[in-house]
Amino acid sequence: MAHSGSDALQYPIRAVSRMTGISVDTLRAWERRYEAVVPARSDRGRLYSDADVVRLQRLAELVKRGHAIGTIATLADRELERLVERTETQAASAGADEAPAADLGALMDGLDRYDLLRIESNLNRFAAVLPPRDLVFAVIVPLLQEVGRRWEAGTLRPAQEHLVSAIVRSVLGGLLRATARPGATPRLVLATPSGERHELGLLCAALLAASAGYGVVYLGADLPAADIEHAVTEAGARVAMIGLTTPGAVPRAELRRLSKPPRGVELWVGGPESHALLPSLGARGRHVDGLAEVIPMLSRHVH
Repeated sequence: MAHSGSDALQYPIRAVSRMTGISVDTLRAWERRYEAVVPARSDRGRLYSDADVVRLQRLAELVKRGHAIGTIATLADRELERLVERTETQAASAGADEAPAADLGALMDGLDRYDLLRIESNLNRFAAVLPPRDLVFAVIVPLLQEVGRRWEAGTLRPAQEHLVSAIVRSVLGGLLRATARPGATPRLVLATPSGERHELGLLCAALLAASAGYGVVYLGADLPAADIEHAVTEAGARVAMIGLTTPGAVPRAELRRLSKPPRGVELWVGGPESHALLPSLGARGRHVDGLAEVIPMLSRHVH
């Protein structure tokens, strides 16, 4: 919890909204859900100190740069200041399209030792200091690639693969919940169909879309086509994004059902087994050729 400190309290909420660029409704939500600041109360309503205003300005800047408010709202003032400085330095010096891969040594060492707490704490640390896009491309994707290489080489046991997958799913799921904006439009539904249990790539896509401001309805893995269709219809989604990874995992009847999406809905398909579905979709299907294409495709085709 972030407390206001001992500064003289002087600013009402509407003045703080003008000073920080944060709407009054958002300010109230940040306080209610995350205790981003704890203003004093008077008969005139909330009163904010100079320290509160500075803190809110930093939070607003970091959110604008892609951080999820749920992951940064509880950071101490000094941590926020350092994070803003680091983010500005990275933006000024890089200009690079891709974030550099993080050092995964501690994560892999934790995996070798079945050290759940070490893996989870390192991933949570990355999630707290990196915007979602950088987390995905600099940490999660390289981590999953390394896990895949070790699996192919026979140096990773099934229990270790299950362990890291469960932790990554938990961290990404928590970040998605903190990032997603209820009521945001346009909306898209993401799921893997019956038989397909590999969902981490799709979960990364959901996080990227949510952090870009799209309305995300993430359903998870191994869901019948009829339920995906029902969710798309009831949510008023424009796009359903499907992940297909495992050869032969999805029954043909499910693929046939998926090949006929509701009217006005496009079905986007990603993963190594996309070819099992795309030809039957015709003009209503699109191939997602990797995570880097998710946001460009949304910006071009979903308005």
